[in-house]
Amino acid sequence: MKRFEDKVVAITGGGSGMGKLSCELFAAEGATVCVVDINPETAAATADGILAAGGRAKAWTVDITNEQAMERFFQDVVDTFGQIDVFFTVAGISPTGTAVTTSYEAFRKVVSLDMDSVFLGCKYAIPHMEKHGGGVILNLVGTYGIRPTPNKLGYAAAKAGALAITRSVAIDFARSNIRCNAICPGFVNTPLNTGFEGEARQRFLDTYQPAPFEIQAKDIADTALFLASDEARAITGQAIVVDGGTEASLYLNYKRPGKS
Repeated sequence: MKRFEDKVVAITGGGSGMGKLSCELFAAEGATVCVVDINPETAAATADGILAAGGRAKAWTVDITNEQAMERFFQDVVDTFGQIDVFFTVAGISPTGTAVTTSYEAFRKVVSLDMDSVFLGCKYAIPHMEKHGGGVILNLVGTYGIRPTPNKLGYAAAKAGALAITRSVAIDFARSNIRCNAICPGFVNTPLNTGFEGEARQRFLDTYQPAPFEIQAKDIADTALFLASDEARAITGQAIVVDGGTEASLYLNYKRPGKS
């Protein structure tokens, strides 16, 4: 039996990158997948691809920062499929800026997309999960939510808040059989990091990441599959770092094999 047979899984940012691949992998493991994205065309394309492969999926166009839209979405999922078992928040933005260079408008935008949406997802998913006997919430936080890096104030603040929400939800609803964990990727080769390429990317990999390979979206999606499964039933309230060792080290002082 597949790991998510008879489970309903909702994933935000499902139209591209990590979200899209996560939708496909959960579907391949038997889940009925609710593909959530602000872009109706990409959401539909992901759902159509899953259906064409013999899986089960439906696309939703949702503004994840809008409270009424999120409340309606979860009610619609339950009305359509009878339950919601897993909610995985992937959608977000990653702007640059310091306390001086970041406008208040830009700060509010990243907090809304990267933190407020996590709160809204938890707020409206949890009551449905409780009625069905439990569930799993996964929030994509990123390592900057644990340890900020220069010129990323808004993003780091929003992700730190999302991590605090994750831990609070885990504590408050463990007795309702609801688990909540954060996945914290390092640099991942996805559309969100478009522009961080060439020499800059290689310098990062050579200087800061111990593992000698680029982390891929599948590494993150596979982590989500494990954390959402019954195999991880004792794991909740945790920040699971998937970054090739970057967050564990202050800096590297060696060169990669084969480099002079």
